[in-house]
Amino acid sequence: MLRSPQRRFLLLLTFLGIAYALWLLAFWPGVLGQDSLAIMLEVETDRVAQAGKPAFWYLYNLWLYGPWRLVEAPIILQMCVSTIVGARILSWMLGQRLYRSFWYCLFFVTLGPSVLYYSIALYSDGIYAMAMMGMLFEIWLCCRARRIDTAAFGMLALTVPFALFARPNGFINAIALAALFFVLPRLHRWKLLAVTLPWCAIALFAHTQYKYHTPIGSVFPLALYETVGFMEHRPMGLWEYDKPRISEKSAEALTSTGKSLDHILKFHDHYYWDPLIFSDEGPALLHLPKQAKKTIVKEFFKYNLWHNFPAFMASRVNIFTYAALANGGLPPPEAAQYILSQTKSKSTILFRELLPHQVLMPWYNFALEYRAIFWTPWLGLFLILATTAKAWRLRDRSSLIVCSVFFLQLTAVFFFSIAGEYRYLLSFFTAPLVLLPIFSSLSSNPSGMKTTISGSTAPTPA
Repeated sequence: MLRSPQRRFLLLLTFLGIAYALWLLAFWPGVLGQDSLAIMLEVETDRVAQAGKPAFWYLYNLWLYGPWRLVEAPIILQMCVSTIVGARILSWMLGQRLYRSFWYCLFFVTLGPSVLYYSIALYSDGIYAMAMMGMLFEIWLCCRARRIDTAAFGMLALTVPFALFARPNGFINAIALAALFFVLPRLHRWKLLAVTLPWCAIALFAHTQYKYHTPIGSVFPLALYETVGFMEHRPMGLWEYDKPRISEKSAEALTSTGKSLDHILKFHDHYYWDPLIFSDEGPALLHLPKQAKKTIVKEFFKYNLWHNFPAFMASRVNIFTYAALANGGLPPPEAAQYILSQTKSKSTILFRELLPHQVLMPWYNFALEYRAIFWTPWLGLFLILATTAKAWRLRDRSSLIVCSVFFLQLTAVFFFSIAGEYRYLLSFFTAPLVLLPIFSSLSSNPSGMKTTISGSTAPTPA
């Protein structure tokens, strides 16, 4: 039975589907947090309230949450995509006899508490992480085989929209698609365009149709957060007294709304920028004048960064480590009732008396208590570095395409994160789904042989 790829896939899909469905029953109607509330209110108020998320994510919730006011609708679709991606990759591992990778990825990744938790959460991070794995895995196979077969076409159609447009950093993943385009022969290039262009058109429509009054961006949050941090009091007084910590223009820009620097500093947090922009009593620096924002960014790169570089790097390591240890940004399951009460949702808390809730809640609490073991993405981070180095040494083009995307994502998250949110690192936790097969392939074919989609071997083209 397991010799048939279709039967392997269906068996794993059934198993994962049951596991994910039981998890959803235990947390029905799903995991909800402040970002969930924001996107629900954006849909309900016809964008009077704005969540500041990618336009495609708003459109997705508009289509699925809007008509029925049931949070279960988008969550169930996210859950289905995650199970299909997991079943597809795991069934391929079985077919290639990568048994150790299979068992690890089955129990510690696809059934890992963090993946299960965010797969049933009204957050874009869970579906983004799994869709990214599905898309990159198919790109890797297609690069090696130089063709897009029916299975790959279907998987790309399923994963491309979420991998590219559900999160702001999804555009980095488009690099792999562009590289695949140049690897494929002409006929299969048309297949790739057929599966990607419709989603790109929908995303472009969403971006032009649903603009935000106060877009956040990526560079300004980093410049703002670090500039405020540079002003933090340092009792040792180790500083160049003839030079200010931040430029005078930066200080003027920060206080352009009438808030003093001392008031702003009171809301500086070592792990989150949220108090600087969202706190009711805080300085609300997101609403700085447009010119003040430009000044903060300009002065950050012109003066502030280079005069505070050790503090900048310490901040980057601090936030990244805090997020990697899953210390922040985890909405508790009991928050769902509080979130639903603030919306017009018709969803209700159900099934708390059933066995799934009684069994899985203790397991969730145990895993959360020891999240430094069960949630952290250390293996994924190690594989990104190790696999990239090995692919570079062997000059394996298909592997380098995928590894370069992971490496760029890691660099972007490390340098641009302004909050210690674990969910930003979830795609590194799921990275073994793609990188273990790649690493195994590089280890088993060091002489430049490659395995095609069907499993046979062929010389790597020059």
